Amino acid sequence: MQIRRLSLGAAAVGALLTLTGPVAGAQIVGLPDVVGAWTQPFEEGGAGTPRCVPSDENDPDGFVVCKPVAQAAAVLPDGRIVYYNGLEATENAEPGPIPAGKLPPASRDSQTRVLDLRSGTPTFTVPAQSRGGQTNENLKDGQKSPGVGGVPQDPDNVFGYLGVPGRPGDGLVGSAAGAAGVPEQQPTSPPDDTAANDGDMFCADVVSLPDGRVLAVGGTDWYNEPAVMDRNDGDPADVGVTELEGLPNANLFDPTTDTWSPGARMKYGRWYPGLVELADGKVLVTGGTSKLIKATQLSQVRRTETYDPHLDTWTENYTDLGSENSLPQMPRLVLAPNGKVFYTAVGQMWGPAGQAADEATYALQQFFDPRTKRWEVAGLSPLGARSGAAVVPLPLKAPYDSMTLLTFGGTLGPPPGSWIPATPLSTLTTIGADGSVSNELTGNLNHGRWFSSGVALPDGKVLAVAGADKDEVVDPGTEIPVKVPELYDPATGTWTEVATHTRDRTYHNSALLLPDMRVLLGGHTPLPAHYGGPNQDQGGPFANNDKDSSFEVWSPPYLFRGERPTITKARAGVAYGEKFAVGTPQAGEIESVQLIKTPSPQHIIDSEQRILELPFSATGNGTLEAVAPPSGVAAPPGWYYLVVNRTTPEGPVPSVARMVQVGMGSDPAEALQPFADDAPAPVGGSATPTEDSSTATATQAKLSNATAGTPAAMVADTTGTVYAHLSQRWLRRHG
Repeated sequence: MQIRRLSLGAAAVGALLTLTGPVAGAQIVGLPDVVGAWTQPFEEGGAGTPRCVPSDENDPDGFVVCKPVAQAAAVLPDGRIVYYNGLEATENAEPGPIPAGKLPPASRDSQTRVLDLRSGTPTFTVPAQSRGGQTNENLKDGQKSPGVGGVPQDPDNVFGYLGVPGRPGDGLVGSAAGAAGVPEQQPTSPPDDTAANDGDMFCADVVSLPDGRVLAVGGTDWYNEPAVMDRNDGDPADVGVTELEGLPNANLFDPTTDTWSPGARMKYGRWYPGLVELADGKVLVTGGTSKLIKATQLSQVRRTETYDPHLDTWTENYTDLGSENSLPQMPRLVLAPNGKVFYTAVGQMWGPAGQAADEATYALQQFFDPRTKRWEVAGLSPLGARSGAAVVPLPLKAPYDSMTLLTFGGTLGPPPGSWIPATPLSTLTTIGADGSVSNELTGNLNHGRWFSSGVALPDGKVLAVAGADKDEVVDPGTEIPVKVPELYDPATGTWTEVATHTRDRTYHNSALLLPDMRVLLGGHTPLPAHYGGPNQDQGGPFANNDKDSSFEVWSPPYLFRGERPTITKARAGVAYGEKFAVGTPQAGEIESVQLIKTPSPQHIIDSEQRILELPFSATGNGTLEAVAPPSGVAAPPGWYYLVVNRTTPEGPVPSVARMVQVGMGSDPAEALQPFADDAPAPVGGSATPTEDSSTATATQAKLSNATAGTPAAMVADTTGTVYAHLSQRWLRRHG
């Protein structure tokens, strides 16, 4: 294994930053058994359906509604995929800089869809709750945003407008104030504006529960604070200062009814939190931001909470100050072999407002102990805090007392982090059951990439796919897409380029392993270029600045190595430590039996992703006997792909997966196989062109271009008109 022991000083780190490699590289083509093969893009409704259409009479604002984008997704126990949108309805934002308050009134709760590839032809259905969201529990009827100059119009919650002192756990200020005996106050005071964007699931984190339901935790309430003008109050336009508030919401998707329903709410509102399933099937939530743009808490939420899916309850985890911790937004977490939750020193380290007064701690690798409810420092991450990097566990082998995490790409440094270039650096972090942690450098990516997805594959390799050459959030529209995926081989510690995918997939992409062992790639929801109004393309080589609702499917090289093995018998549920039979005609050629956790990525994060190689033996008559993992520490309870790999000279070839429920008890019924053994990659779908064909978007782009050339005198005159209107409005209301 070509790995270098990691021992770096500041100078060495600076030198490594220059090792970025080419930005995007030439298109990679070749034999599919070497580089794999991609399908053509396909999307809901196909190319014959416009990507954006006018809304119906239920939306009086006359907005267009566009096909949702898979910025978050999860595989269901029957092999379908539920996904939901990000940055819903930004196409309707009026031209002008987002700080002027154009975005929140135009935003809407995210749409959600179910994608079914089991027949070989993509089909899409709309859940009963097409947007799946709730509202913001901090809202009160008639509650107003501060007016001009930030003067509260509702004096009942002045502290909520200020965001301080809040409560212990809301942030540094809230915890310090609580320790000093300052009475608790409501942490925010969102206005009672349009209800259509008060419960957005965008920026929630996602996990699959042991019973097959999908849990989305956190989210976004969009509003202006202060609101200079508000169409809800009869004003001709929306003018103000954008605000995003983290939600305490939990939303549950039930695959047996295809419905979303509200779960119990957390104590703390969280925007960009981190979720991880624990060994007992409960779910831990950490971090997240209570208020983004004008945050005054000086850190993210500092206390964790635990969700019990059986009781639908949240428990605040607090004993003393050791229970509090400051983590970046979207912290990368994993359940480690010691039963504790490991923070990898990776998250989203960007501005505005990702900063914290104690952000130096972001560079510390740490454990959270669910038993003591306290944090423990494992050591300093050798590359410091990393932003927008992918973290993927390599396959775990019995007795599952060691786990190695591959971390690659991203940018370096705490908020606001670095902008250019995205780093090609890759590291291996090994965690032992005794709590030991060690770090090593491994081979560099061929392309520095920020916000790329990472997918663990059944042959032991890891796919890095999508992303951009720099942190898009710092200055949207200046990123160049990285469309050449790469495969990491743990045996050699090197990355190899594979076939190029078609579409740009920078911010808010998602990639996951399908039950047929292909990779589904979707998503692309960039921020408006330079934070200025509706999305518009900047032209090559920069990324397409329109959303892309399409998907692409990659068939890895292992699907072109000859006959695939088949599973003819498997039980639907296995208990921990149970010996169970797996039927396969290729029993004498099988080199490994695996359980692969069903994926649930969002914002390129999937804390549940793991592959376990099971001890097994051939018992004759086309049957293997495998041994299930010993506990939820190795395999958190829930749904897994059961896969067997056949030996070939070119490498292992995987079977199509059976869906098996692990840890919930033994079930002798036959396990479901969602995809046929001989199923090819999905065909029959199509997608609209890369450029958005929406009339509304095109019109807005023209208007924005015209506005960009408006003389300064006209802009000043417009500003005067706004303030004249405000004066008249004040006189009307106050006489």
